[in-house]
This record gives sequence, C-alpha cells and structure tokens, in this order.
Amino acid sequence: MKLLLSYLKNYRGFIILALVLAAINQMFSMMDPLIVRYIIDDYATKFDKYTSEQFFKGVGLLLGLGIGAAFVSRVAKNFQDYYINMITQKLGARMYADGIKHSLELPYQVFEDKRSGETLGVLQKVRTDVEKLIALSINIVYTTLIGLIFVTIYSFSIHWVIFPVYALTAPLIAFISSKLSKKIKVIQKKIVGETTALAGTTTESLRNIELVKSLGLAGQEINRLNTTTEKILGLELKKVRFVRSLSFIQGTIVNFLRTSILFLMMYLIFSRVITAGEFFSLYIYSFFIFGPLQELGNIINVYRETEVSLNNFKDIIETPLEKKPDNPVSIGKIETFEFENVTFKHQSASTHALEDISFKTSVGQTVAFVGPSGAGKTTLVKLLVGLYTPQTGMICYNGIPGGEIDFDNLRSQIGFVTQDTQ
Repeated sequence: MKLLLSYLKNYRGFIILALVLAAINQMFSMMDPLIVRYIIDDYATKFDKYTSEQFFKGVGLLLGLGIGAAFVSRVAKNFQDYYINMITQKLGARMYADGIKHSLELPYQVFEDKRSGETLGVLQKVRTDVEKLIALSINIVYTTLIGLIFVTIYSFSIHWVIFPVYALTAPLIAFISSKLSKKIKVIQKKIVGETTALAGTTTESLRNIELVKSLGLAGQEINRLNTTTEKILGLELKKVRFVRSLSFIQGTIVNFLRTSILFLMMYLIFSRVITAGEFFSLYIYSFFIFGPLQELGNIINVYRETEVSLNNFKDIIETPLEKKPDNPVSIGKIETFEFENVTFKHQSASTHALEDISFKTSVGQTVAFVGPSGAGKTTLVKLLVGLYTPQTGMICYNGIPGGEIDFDNLRSQIGFVTQDTQ
C-alpha cells in the first residue's frame, strides 16, 4: 500500500477536498434524525401546549431546516462524486502509463521472457482495483467513520451508557473481519496469478494463430486454456464461499448489536431516562452506522484484491531498467562493426546460442548468416542491434565498444528488424 500512497500524494489537494465534501455530506444528512427528535419531543408529544399558529410555525421551521440540510448534503455529494471520479481516473491512468513506460524500457531479454498479455493483465487489474478501492474508501469507509463519530458524541450527550455500545461496534466488527479475511488474500493471490497467466497464454496463442493452425495445435491450445479457466473458476468459487461466510458472520454480529442497542434504549425509555424523540433519533442513526458495516466484507475483499494487484504492479515497477551509458560516445555514420570473440547464452538455456564468434564488416560489404533453425542467426542480429548483451567478447561500432554508445541512435541508422514469431 506504500506504493499507492506515493501515487496519492500527487493528488493531495483533490483528496482533501473530496474528504471535506464527504464530511459535509454526511454531517448534513445526519441532521434529519436530529430534527425529527425535536419535532417529536417538542411538538408531537406536546401538541396540547401550543396554538395552531405556534404549532405550524415551529414544525414548519424545523422541516425547513431539514430541507435546507438535505439540499446542502446533495450538493456536497455531487461535488464529492465528481472529485472522487476525477482522482480515481487520473490515478488509474497514471499507474497504467507508468507501468507501460517501465515495461517498454526493460532490457529486451527480461521482457522477452514475459508474456505481453500477462503484463497487460496486471496493469489493467491494478488500475480497476485501485479505482474501486479509493471510491469505496471515501464513499463508505470514511463517511461511516464520520457518522460513527457523530453518533458516538450524540449518544454520550443523551446518556453515557449508550456511548460505549456505539463506540465499540465498529472496532469489534473490523477486528473480526480482518482476522477472517486473511484467507481471502491467499486465494486472491492465486486467482490473480492464474488469471494473468491465462491472459498471457491467450494473447500469445491468438498472435501466433497461423503457427498454431499450421501445426494442428488448435485442439491442444483449447484444452490448455480451458484447463486454466476451470482452475480459475474453482478458486473464484472458493473465494465466494469465504466472502459469503464473512458477510454472514458480519451481518449476524451487526444484527445482534443493533438489537442489543434497541433493547437498551427501550429500557432507558421505560426508566424515563431518555425521551421518545431521542429514542427515534438514535434508532434511525443505527441504520446510518450498521447498514454500511454490513458491506465491510465486500470492502475487505476489494482491499485484499487491490493489495495483491499492487504487489504484482510493484514487481513490474521494481524490475531494473535497461542500462544506458551516462555519457554515450557519438558514433556518427556507421562505417564498420565487428564481433570479437562473442559468446552468448539465453537465461533459460543450458547451452550457448553463440560461441566465440568473430567477424568484421564495413560499408559496401555483404554478410550472410546461414544455418539451420536454432543455429543462432536471429540471436546474432539481436546482439548486433543491442537487444542482447554478450556474456564474453565485444561488439564494436566504428571501433567503439557497444557498451559506450547510444543504441537508439545506432538502431535508427541500420534499421534491422528481427523476424521472430509474435
């Protein structure tokens, strides 16, 4: 989550504004039960003490305040949603762009070992998960916290015995949910891994459809993809069972606590400690608090999904970039290039692709690399354009070692393209 916080710092001003608007929205929306309390206690139960004019004037004033509070709440809510959408869209686009930029600047040999579909799947997943988490964090978690603080203070002002019941509700449910949700994180990590692998495999199969069909491998590819899909489905169903179990436990606890509070308040009315208006206001406030708390299971599920997605995104971002010389030597127009005892082996290979290769050529000469499939012809060209770095030996351009030049300048001059299957 530290990675997410580092991105959120860029939108600090908008986040603070969204939080202020969310607080205003929640505070003014909670004025309505308070107004109902005064209507019940001061007018509905004491109607015989007022003239018609006094009654309608007093009730009308309170209802007018309720309309005004609702209007302010709706205005704040609209602006709140606008800024939250702006933050999530900008943040998601920024993370996606950074991931693409970093991936394209990786050493070719590192990027070659990854399926492009996997990388794309990770970037798309982290974008959607982060957007969803931020929206839920402000719209539900933060507003519920504001409401809980408001109701806790309000309940203490009515009677101290109600205060600890409300104050301990959210921490208790949050603690239980946190303990129960750890299993979800483990399952989600497996799901994301299998899903990104499936995305990569599918992308590569579709890109190489000509090769797949030419070799009669279509049925084999379909079976392989279907097997992975079934595995993902099994994990998803397992996660659903855990999420539903978590939601059931949370809902049971919430209903028990709300019933306990209702019983306590009924006893306080019986003891003539609180009024009917205070009871109704606290009862309505319980829906403000306990309603969102029942969604805590889904929120924790989103949090765990985002946590896994951010870890995968972090793996991409922390992969070392392609090394470039700090002060590259200008090679000018290419006149000669030379291989001096070049040896190269792929990271996943057990034998050398090229071993002790030496040759020199200059402008006007023609060079042909001839050999059977797998002899290293394409590898040699990739070494020539700097996509690979030899383990031993040296490649020189106009007599300058390859490690001292800017390969982008070289590539723009020679225009070689390797013709690997895509």
